[in-house]
Amino acid sequence: MHEYFSFRKSPRTASAILLAGVVLLFVFAYGMTRLASRGEVMGRVEVADTQLGGLDRDTALGTMVQVEDSFTSRTAVFMIEGETVQLPPPEVGLDIDENAIVGTAMDVGRTGNPFGEFWWWLTHIFASHEITLLGSVDPALVDLTLTQWETNVIAEPAIPGGIVLVEGEPTPVYPATGTGILRDHAQTEILRVMLATQPQVGSLITRVIEPALTPEQVDEALIIAQQLLSAPINMIHDGTTLTVDSGELKKAFVANTITNSPARIELGFDPVVIDEFLNPIRSEFELQPVNAEFHIDGDTISIIPGSNGTEIDAEETADRLFEAGMSADREGVLPLVEGAAPDVTTEYLESLNVQHLVSQFTTYYDCCQPRVTNIHQIARDVDMAIVLPGETFSLNEHVGERTEEGGYVPAGTIVAGEIEDTVGGGVSQFTTTMYNAIFWGGYEDVEHKAHSYYFSRYPEGIEATLNWRTPDLKFKNNRDHAVVIDTVFSDTSITVRFFGENDGRTLKGEQSGGKLRIWVDEEGGPEARHVKGTVSERFAITQPGEPRFEPNPEIPPEEPKQTQFESEGWSVRVTRRILVNDVEVESQEWVVRYAPRFAVFEVHPCMMPDSTETCPTTTTTTTIPPTTTTAPTTTSSEG
Repeated sequence: MHEYFSFRKSPRTASAILLAGVVLLFVFAYGMTRLASRGEVMGRVEVADTQLGGLDRDTALGTMVQVEDSFTSRTAVFMIEGETVQLPPPEVGLDIDENAIVGTAMDVGRTGNPFGEFWWWLTHIFASHEITLLGSVDPALVDLTLTQWETNVIAEPAIPGGIVLVEGEPTPVYPATGTGILRDHAQTEILRVMLATQPQVGSLITRVIEPALTPEQVDEALIIAQQLLSAPINMIHDGTTLTVDSGELKKAFVANTITNSPARIELGFDPVVIDEFLNPIRSEFELQPVNAEFHIDGDTISIIPGSNGTEIDAEETADRLFEAGMSADREGVLPLVEGAAPDVTTEYLESLNVQHLVSQFTTYYDCCQPRVTNIHQIARDVDMAIVLPGETFSLNEHVGERTEEGGYVPAGTIVAGEIEDTVGGGVSQFTTTMYNAIFWGGYEDVEHKAHSYYFSRYPEGIEATLNWRTPDLKFKNNRDHAVVIDTVFSDTSITVRFFGENDGRTLKGEQSGGKLRIWVDEEGGPEARHVKGTVSERFAITQPGEPRFEPNPEIPPEEPKQTQFESEGWSVRVTRRILVNDVEVESQEWVVRYAPRFAVFEVHPCMMPDSTETCPTTTTTTTIPPTTTTAPTTTSSEG
């Protein structure tokens, strides 16, 4: 006889075993998910209705660059006192922080203890995780926009009060209560609307502004202004008299309203204008000091010493004019500084510690185009600029707006995806050349923006464009020596050179024939900063959109003219590493996206896609021209 023994399982034990099996199954699935998603964003991570889950870092960055393009091209709308205003995001420098967003996305599900990471995965198997869209605007540009709106949109802006000249006569402007935009709220609201996933209409709050000045203060300032400008003023030196007539006094007159405590109107004369009045008579009184200056010969920089002189002090003259204007006899003493040192002394230049050529870069172009005129002019405007230690250099601020009066001419610029002539077109070639001197010199990249399209005359990814007022090129001199910017140009090339001090190390480069070349002329000592730059393979490839057609009645219907060729778009990842004595001291990386370029055709109006016009009888075809194959971009020009 056989006896069989068995153990009865209680329902509670069976449930525990089943639960343990389910948990193990989930743990196994979680482990496989973590393994499969190494180097990728986990789960269903979204930002601004855009899925990042499953993307590697570079692809996610490329996706976020496309998201930034869509947000910066969307005009923001606001209400002010019942009036509607529009604001293109580039006008306030909207910038989306792709690196921070992708970094956050890569961390989702990977932070905290293992149990917490598992629990996040478990609760997001069928749920999405939304990441906040991070971005910023330029406070200075926002403030400028708000000031314009207060003037042009608000019906009753506040009047601070002051003194103005009307037909040469001092005239009071009495203070008045008005309405202004609440600045702190506006800064926040503008950024909120521009980063909203769906378009929204923002609302800007206004407030009543009470002027700080009183009418009595304006009346008191008016009496002083009338006294200052009532008659000519004589300035005397060593028996010689300089007479400043009423017309010159009125040109130099300034009345500044100060709203800070204590509120007041400051009256006086502008030293800059006074300086212009003094120029014709300076030779009678002055022995001009001679400034010390840097001299560059080849790759060597030296100092030409300066010398002292005797000069009229314009600021002191402005103060003496005020005193004389308030006196009974309207006479004063012309202030001369004996043995005046030059504005730039030899000792000062020596203290800047500019020792040798640090970095140099060259790009090339075809001779004799209008854009070459602009490249040469901006090179002249920048030549021998000095950037002090810790100082930030802005190319736009240094050069100013490009105008015909300033020597610039119309040339090709990218406008809304097409090439159009604007004054100053082509200066981006100088900007790119200078940017490479910054990049390879190891100076701090504060602000730059790559071209929207790729041009093979520029290094892929390591390049920059320029427009007024944005985009700009800015760099910070992050060394303890000054930088002297030297520019050299010919009919076919532009070179930008940075002189400073890098323990004797000199690096040079050029973009020639569509290829980047970097070489070292001098290795330098152990404290030299070595710059290593790399550009990734292209990724996030995008195809061009449909071609555009532009009517031109001068073109026969059967002979369309292609004015722009199509090309695909892509992204690259740029990395710059700086090493000292083989130890990395700084590393930066960013993604540059080049947009696809659509084809553009000029066609007879009857050949436009939506045309109802009948073509002339000579027409031999009624077919819209197809998009041609991709052509090289080197024949195009840009801003």
